[in-house]
Amino acid sequence: MIQLPGVDRIRTRDPNNHLHCRKTQLLAYVGGRTPWSDLLMYRALGSTSAIYRHCYLRGGDRWAFDTPYVDDDDLGLLGFEVFSAGTVDLARFESGLAEFLGAGQPVFFYAPRHHFPYWVEFMRRVGTLPEEYGLLHSFLVCGASSTDVLLVDNTADDHEYFPLTVGWDVLRDGYAREPERWFTGCATVRQVSDPDRAGFEAAYRAFLAGFRDGFELYDVIGDNLAVERASVAATYRAPGVNSLALLAGSRTLFCRFLAHTHHGEPVRAAYARIAQLATVLSDRVTAFQAGLPALSADQIRRGLTQLRTREQRAARMLVEEAAGLPRILPTADSGR
Repeated sequence: MIQLPGVDRIRTRDPNNHLHCRKTQLLAYVGGRTPWSDLLMYRALGSTSAIYRHCYLRGGDRWAFDTPYVDDDDLGLLGFEVFSAGTVDLARFESGLAEFLGAGQPVFFYAPRHHFPYWVEFMRRVGTLPEEYGLLHSFLVCGASSTDVLLVDNTADDHEYFPLTVGWDVLRDGYAREPERWFTGCATVRQVSDPDRAGFEAAYRAFLAGFRDGFELYDVIGDNLAVERASVAATYRAPGVNSLALLAGSRTLFCRFLAHTHHGEPVRAAYARIAQLATVLSDRVTAFQAGLPALSADQIRRGLTQLRTREQRAARMLVEEAAGLPRILPTADSGR
C-alpha cells in the first residue's frame, strides 16, 4: 500500500467538533505538518450575527456554517497550496490517486456518507435523523493499494481522527449507485513554504480594525431555550445548541492563536476563561435540550449573560492592546 508518512500525526485540532468536515480535515492535516497551524485561527472570533443568521434564520447545523477561518487564502499564508479538481469520474479518481499519494499529498473528495458501513454504524449510534443519512461528507484519503483505500476519519465517540481501511468495492459500488454525487469537490494540498508571519500579522490587524460585535446572540440563545426544547425533534438540530457549539469552538481555537502572539497574560487569560465557560454552557444547553438532568433555564441564562459581559470586556482589551503593540507575532528567528 502507498501510504502517506505521518498519518499518526493527523489529530483533531477542533475539540468542540464545530467545523465543517473539510475544514476540520484540512486543519488536522496541516497541524500534523507544522507547529504554526494555530495561526489560522486569527479570525476565529468571527461575527456572532453571522452565526445567528445561519442557526436561527436559516436553521443551519454547525457543520454547515462557513467559518471565516481555515480558508484557502490563509492556508496559503501558512505555506500550503490547495489544488481543486472539482468533480471527477471513478476512472480519473483511481488513476490520479496513486500519483498524488506517491507525491506525498493527501486526497479529499465528497461522497454520500451512507454508502460507507462505518458511517452508517456511527450515525445509528449517535441518533442521526434517518433523512440525513445520505448527506455528503468529505473523505480524507491517506493511502491506497490495489484492493483497499486508507481513510482517516473522526467518527470515534470523542471525534478524534483514526485510520481505517475500506475496500475499493465500497467506493465502486457507491459510485455505481449515485455517480452524480460521488467524487465531488476533489482536492489535494501540499506544503510549499514556511509561514508568512508578516502576512498573518497584517491580516490579523485588518481583522481587528473591522471587528465590531455586541454579542447579542447570547441573549437570543437564552430567550429561546424553552421553545426549542418543546419544538425541536433532534437535540443537535436546536439553534441554541448549534450556536453555542460554534461559539465555544471558535473561542477555543482563538486561544490557540493567542498563545503564539505577544498579547499579554490578561488578554490570553480572559479568552481562556471565555472559552472554558462557553464550552461548559454548550454542554449544559445540549443536556437541557435533550431533556437530561441539567441546570434550569434561568441558571443557564445567567451564565449566558455573564459570558456576554466577559466577551465585551475581552474584546475591548484585545483591540486596545493590539493597537499599542509594535509587533503582535514573533519574527521567524525570535520564537514566541
